[in-house]
Amino acid sequence: LELPTSDTKGMMESKVWTAYHCAKHLGSKLEPDSSVVFVAGILNRRPGINCAPLAMANGALEGLTRSLALEWGPSVRVNCLSPGFCDTERFDHMDPERKEQMLSNTAASLPLRKVGQPSDMGEAIYYLLTASFCT
Repeated sequence: LELPTSDTKGMMESKVWTAYHCAKHLGSKLEPDSSVVFVAGILNRRPGINCAPLAMANGALEGLTRSLALEWGPSVRVNCLSPGFCDTERFDHMDPERKEQMLSNTAASLPLRKVGQPSDMGEAIYYLLTASFCT
């Protein structure tokens, strides 16, 4: 809870309220058999130290997803990707050696022994958008 409240509000605004407003204002314009995919994260189910705001935002987004799946189904499918640890630009500011050590340590703790890449998330999103039996 050390993150300034203004930063937490900004996170909720960008992650939750943006999705909510898109759903509210664009949902009625979706064609039958459409699909929507939101992206949350795993922190609401596997929280970490100093991650309460992001865990809260991810949980809210997953709740929105479940509600919309009920409200819009069966005409529109709604899913939420909650990726595990991914090497994204958020780590580009780190010292390269420190970043590599962090990624290596994290990978060693995961079942597949690797961290995700943005392309992995893209493939998962594509799957959720096109798999007619997922909501």
